[in-house]
This record gives sequence, structure tokens and C-alpha cells, in this order.
Amino acid sequence: MGCATGSIKYSLFLFNALWAIIGILVLILGGLGWGAIPEAYAIGTLVLGGTILVTSLFGCCGAVRESPRILWTYVSLLLVLLLLIVAYIILNPTGVFKNYALQLVEKNWELEQTQPGSMDLTQSTYHCCGRESAQDYLNIKYWNNTVPNSCCKENSCVNPLNLYVQGCLARVEESFSDEETTLSYLKWSLFGFNAAILLLAFLLAVHYTNRQRRYNY
Repeated sequence: MGCATGSIKYSLFLFNALWAIIGILVLILGGLGWGAIPEAYAIGTLVLGGTILVTSLFGCCGAVRESPRILWTYVSLLLVLLLLIVAYIILNPTGVFKNYALQLVEKNWELEQTQPGSMDLTQSTYHCCGRESAQDYLNIKYWNNTVPNSCCKENSCVNPLNLYVQGCLARVEESFSDEETTLSYLKWSLFGFNAAILLLAFLLAVHYTNRQRRYNY
């Protein structure tokens, strides 16, 4: 049993190191996504990343110190995370980021009519021009049959071949075409990883609890 316990202990420590890295990456994703994704999802991503990171610290500490109390706290946190992931899978929100990006295009295009440059970030990000196409700028008087530099590669429209001819609505649709598949892989991977760590943590917590009881007798 000692060898098996040692294997579980070091496996749990390794998984928690990976769990901590995942938590940091989720925090970075939430920070970078601020303003580019719905605010509620950005906040949720930051909270999730922070929770994963704190949970992993409990796991590492509990495994190293062989503390039943810390390990049971860790198991409880993992169970809460697992329930949150299950809830997300059941709710299965789809098209959230695509719809948000499409709304942002519409909003920025409306602003472009009176505030030149409102579409610059969108056009540079998605390599597109105008709402439907570059022709949209012909209807805006102050552009005088030209397009902004953000409509072209390297922000230079000197060469006509640099022009992005596709509209931003179509480009956003293309960019988020695999959103549902990507999110599906992500949430099931998190579920599987969390479930595996939960099982290891539970076995280790039971072992150290039973050992502590034997010592008390």
C-alpha cells in the first residue's frame, strides 16, 4: 500500500502543477479577452482561473504535508469545480463569442459614420474592410472614395493588392466557425482532468485519514 500511496501522492503533485499552469493560462486568457468578449464571461474566466490556481495550491500543500484536513478541503474545492463544469456543459451556451463579435462590428460600423477610425481595431484584427465589403466606404462622404489604412495589409493601402476585400461580418463568421467544437473539447477536457484529480485526491485523503485514526488509537 505504501508504494501505491507514494505513486498517488506524486501523481497528484504533478497533476496539481499542471492544474496551476492551466489556472495561470486561464487568468491570462481572461485578461487578454477583456473588452473582446462579453464582460460577464471575462469576469467568469478570471474567477475560474483564480479558483483553479488556489485549488491547485491546496492540493500540492495537502499532498506534501500529508494532511487529511487540507486534502478534504481540496476534495471539496475540486467537487465544486466539477459541478460548475457540469453546469456549463448542461447549459451549453453556444455562439456567445461570435454573436458578441458580430454585435461589436455593427456597433463600430455605426460609430464609423460619425467617428472615423471606429472600425480600425476590428479591421486590423479580422483582416477585413467595412461592414459587408470595402465598397461600404463609398457611402461615407468624408472618405472621398478611399478606405482607411486599417483596411489594408501592414496598414498601407498604397498597393491596391493590400486591400482586404471581405467585409467584417463575413470574416467574424469565418473566424468563429469552429467555436462550438473548440469549446466542446475544452469543457470535456477540463471535466476529465478535474475528475481524474478528484479521484486521486479522494483516495489520498481517505488513506491519510485512516492512518491518522490508527495513530490516535
